[in-house]
Amino acid sequence: MRIFITGITGFVGSHMADYILEHTDDEIFGFKRWMEDTKNIDHLIDNPRVTLYGGDLVDYASVDRAVRLSNPDKVFHFAAQSFPESSFKNPVITLHTNVIGTTHLLESIKTNKLDPIIISVSTSEVYGMPKENEIPITEDNPIRPGNPYSISKVGHDLMSQYYYNAYGMKIITTRMFSHEGARRGKEFAVSSFAYQIAKGEKGGIYIVKHGNLNSIRTYSHIDDAIEAYWLCSESDRYGEVYNIGGDETCSVGDALDALLSKTGKPFIKVLDKDRLRPTDITLQIPSTDKFKSHFDWKPKKKMDDIWNDLLEYWREKV
Repeated sequence: MRIFITGITGFVGSHMADYILEHTDDEIFGFKRWMEDTKNIDHLIDNPRVTLYGGDLVDYASVDRAVRLSNPDKVFHFAAQSFPESSFKNPVITLHTNVIGTTHLLESIKTNKLDPIIISVSTSEVYGMPKENEIPITEDNPIRPGNPYSISKVGHDLMSQYYYNAYGMKIITTRMFSHEGARRGKEFAVSSFAYQIAKGEKGGIYIVKHGNLNSIRTYSHIDDAIEAYWLCSESDRYGEVYNIGGDETCSVGDALDALLSKTGKPFIKVLDKDRLRPTDITLQIPSTDKFKSHFDWKPKKKMDDIWNDLLEYWREKV
């Protein structure tokens, strides 16, 4: 098959490409921003099964060209402005990329009369801050986005459902909860902690800066997330919306303590007020019963695997 991956240079997109190359004979067509750093896929650049197209989601012509040339059987739509903190500083760019960009992609597929299976990757952040009696969060929970990023992903999410309902496109929408592992950007809390630990071990400065440590998260390993996305793409559950996530929950502070327990250095924790958000979503615990029942899936890896992989990754990089 011909598989089109938007955001192939990113954390999830690069892992998806690795999975496809390892487990299938399919061809990959990746969409990346023109000047995007390719460090996550440098090992794929010369692979004859991988073709890259430059462009930008907000530039319809480049999206349309990539869609036409790839002529995909499957689409994994990972590309997004995915940093909540950046969305506070650049809400317009975030909205353009995630809402208009997603619409460009779906409109191109429709206009070119293509019929791929589309995995449209939304996020648990669309639920915003749930009430305590709404835990665990189901797919029927109210949508209460709490920052420009989550607002933009509501638009992504709803446009995906619109194109399914209006045009019968083969779209499955996923709302992934916190997922971590190697290649996760250091803009994200847990990866930032691992990066700071690895850098401190090397440089002898034993400080880890942090923001709000009280937020509750349910973590899954990137390998489990990728397998879940692939299972969706092998199904005919078009029009469905799925929560996907891990089985283990802890506070962000607990995650930091777990990472610190794996270093023998005397690190101290320092609150960095610049890492505190104007609004925060502090309670994210999913119900994944629907996805598990439809796909007979469950996470295979533990949070400890996440901490080990992040530390190993950053110790190699710094």
